[in-house]
Amino acid sequence: MLQELAARTGASAWVIASMICFVVAWAAIAWRVFRTRREEFDARARLALEGDAEAGHTDPSGTQTTR
Repeated sequence: MLQELAARTGASAWVIASMICFVVAWAAIAWRVFRTRREEFDARARLALEGDAEAGHTDPSGTQTTR
C-alpha cells in the first residue's frame, strides 16, 4: 500500500532530490569552512566581546546610557 502511494505521488523523486540538495549544501558548507583562514575565525569569535569595552550602552529605545 505504501509503495503504491509512493509510486502514484512521485515521492521517490522528491526523496532523491532532497538528498541531493542536502549533500550539495553540506559539501558547500564544508568547503567554505576548510577554505577560511584561522584569522577570520578568530576575528569573528571576538565580535561579540568588542562592544563590552565601550563606556556607554544604547538600549533598545535608542537612548544612550552609561554603566
